[in-house]
Amino acid sequence: MARRQKTLLCVDDNQSSLKICKIILEDSGYKILTAGSGREGLEVFGSNAIDAVILDYQMPGLNGELVGVEMKQTNPRIPILMLTGWGSLPESLLQLVDEFVTKGDPVEFLLLAIQKLLSRGQKRKPVRAVTEFAGGSEGRIP
Repeated sequence: MARRQKTLLCVDDNQSSLKICKIILEDSGYKILTAGSGREGLEVFGSNAIDAVILDYQMPGLNGELVGVEMKQTNPRIPILMLTGWGSLPESLLQLVDEFVTKGDPVEFLLLAIQKLLSRGQKRKPVRAVTEFAGGSEGRIP
């Protein structure tokens, strides 16, 4: 019996980052839905069966934290991974999300964090991603 393809929702106001994330994750076997704003992300979330959400933290209008709060109110068990360009996040956000990855980290960090999100049944402490990496910028999260 074949396993169902997992559907991820990626929400980011940066269209280039959104496209790259979609390509990387589709190449890894996931079905990807995208949204270019927090409001659009909530609309897509409300009208599709989503297995996990990848949110950009800093977006105009509804930022990733506000979007995440609304999503958790709708579905408290939805796993959320926060992408951020910031080195630190507010404690309230760390309590909300299941994982976070810093933009600029190697792509493998994102893929590993998504695997962890989808494989566990209960919430754990967020991953504290390593931001230093020896090597070039290839293979990094945009």
